[in-house]
Amino acid sequence: MALMGLRERQKASRRERILEVAKARFQTDGYAPTTIEMIARDADVSAVTVYNYFDTKAGLLLALVSESDQLLIRQLKAMIAREPTDIIDAVATFGQILRRHAMRYLEKSTWREVLSASIQEGSSDFGRTYLELDRVLIELMRAMIVTFQKRGLILESVDSEALADCLFSLQNIRFFKFIADDNSDDEDIDRRLRTDLAALRGLFSAK
Repeated sequence: MALMGLRERQKASRRERILEVAKARFQTDGYAPTTIEMIARDADVSAVTVYNYFDTKAGLLLALVSESDQLLIRQLKAMIAREPTDIIDAVATFGQILRRHAMRYLEKSTWREVLSASIQEGSSDFGRTYLELDRVLIELMRAMIVTFQKRGLILESVDSEALADCLFSLQNIRFFKFIADDNSDDEDIDRRLRTDLAALRGLFSAK
């Protein structure tokens, strides 16, 4: 039992080391030029070991995103639990948490590789898993909208699922523009998103 525990710890440590090396390589050299062999060499493991853990280079990238999203989800749940009173501020804060978390975890250049891979490999495990992560975030947005409806701040007649999809897509578009432009900062995107939301407020707000 003790031996198995040690093996599991060694396996987890090796996996974490591979992810750390991949993250550094993707951000310094770019996703496309980086090879599994480079990552394996830097992590002091064989290329076969990397393939055994992650299957493909895209699998490595997805593992980085998935690891990041668990922390992001906890941050968003904490924000929703505080029961914000203004829908525009709440959705803008949702987007701001997402952007700031993204920047703490990966650089814009690497996020561009993530978004590109999610499109190019849309029908693969990478694409399907990435979309599933988005669905989790949309469900969090829906849960937040439902709390606003219960407090009479959003019309009860509004379809919470459809509105969540719409508002998440809107902030996602702003996120894409933020990632695409190295000169675009968080403050500028926040201002633009709030302007977008203000234009739509009358369609769903009860106040």
